[in-house]
Amino acid sequence: MKVGVGLLGELEWAVMKTCWDKGKTTARIIFEEIKKTRNIQYQTIKTTLDRLVQKGYLVREKFGPIWLYSSTVTETTLTSKAIESFAQTVFGNAIAPVFIHLLKKKKYTHEIEELKKIINEIEEED
Repeated sequence: MKVGVGLLGELEWAVMKTCWDKGKTTARIIFEEIKKTRNIQYQTIKTTLDRLVQKGYLVREKFGPIWLYSSTVTETTLTSKAIESFAQTVFGNAIAPVFIHLLKKKKYTHEIEELKKIINEIEEED
């Protein structure tokens, strides 16, 4: 099944992250993990899982009386697609505004240092 590029909602991201962390897992385990940080109903998790299966981000297989869910896409791949989609939609594929905004926040000192290293490495390769 072809995986779409559309952005996921906040709960969908939380479900996906739990699936990536746990590997093959059940709706109950995902629910127990997510309810640690938010007030949520079990049925909401089940609905979200069904939606992610329909979108092609998860697959489910029957194991006795329960369903096991697993991701069809890696976290890196989906994150990359989401970033590209965001940049395209919001900034018309220009990434400079994103970096400028983050640099002005002055909260990302470690990340800025990492970016400087990467930029230097790229410049040295050229």
